[in-house]
Amino acid sequence: MTDTDLWVITRKRELFFSTERLYFIVKVFLLKREVHMKSKKLIQLVLVVAVLVTAMGFTGSAAAYSCGTSYTVQKGDTLSIIAKACGTTVAAITLANPNLGKYIYVGQKLVLPGAYWDNGNGYATYVVARGDTLKSLAARFGTSMDTLASLNSIANYNLIYEGQRLTVPSGNAVPVPPPPISGAAYTVQKGDTLRKIAERIGVTVNDILKVNPKITNANVIYVGQVINLPAAASYHTVQSGDTMRKIATRYGTTLDSLISLNPQIKDINKIYIGQVVRIR
Repeated sequence: MTDTDLWVITRKRELFFSTERLYFIVKVFLLKREVHMKSKKLIQLVLVVAVLVTAMGFTGSAAAYSCGTSYTVQKGDTLSIIAKACGTTVAAITLANPNLGKYIYVGQKLVLPGAYWDNGNGYATYVVARGDTLKSLAARFGTSMDTLASLNSIANYNLIYEGQRLTVPSGNAVPVPPPPISGAAYTVQKGDTLRKIAERIGVTVNDILKVNPKITNANVIYVGQVINLPAAASYHTVQSGDTMRKIATRYGTTLDSLISLNPQIKDINKIYIGQVVRIR
């Protein structure tokens, strides 16, 4: 049973009990005055009217629950009234409309949960509706939870909010940015972090920072930023007769370079067969 079903059932019960109370009050009022038979017909008439009014009230509420994906503010509206009429919350409306000021005005168009629009760049914006999960949205938009999480910087896959704006694939083909290539320049894409980039080319965040001295905070990079990528790491497995100096000579590097790349080797004169040494 969905939240909508529960809301409708609760509303029906409230209206039903309201009708019963109205019937009881009228009946007691009239019977206390020992009204004649004609007045009993009045009780029945009042009950019929009450039922009709109740039905009309319920129909109106049920219709109001479906406001679609946008709402145009009317005279007398408040966010609380709109939220109640459209079956959402003030918090969700506020989240869906990040530029919403302190006041709303007649004619203002508000985005509601469930809204969707194409951004024209291969991606679209979707406003999370009640009951949505990252898994269900991934299935709906033909993508993966990992992709949605990356596009929207979501750390907890189980935590999205009604009214939250998400970037999703639109399904319209666009050029896919090339993956990062070690030893070349790379343009930061939406969802990138230095850690993710480093993992894709097999290096560490520190390796990237070494070739990008202008990056002072490893946690702050921006879309469109061009960064240098270090050459992919390569390794050598120590064989019988190997020394650090011989390994350096074999790969055209220096002993000092090998030492800096392998801080785990405390004594360069003590390496053993099968040990893995990073070359670059």
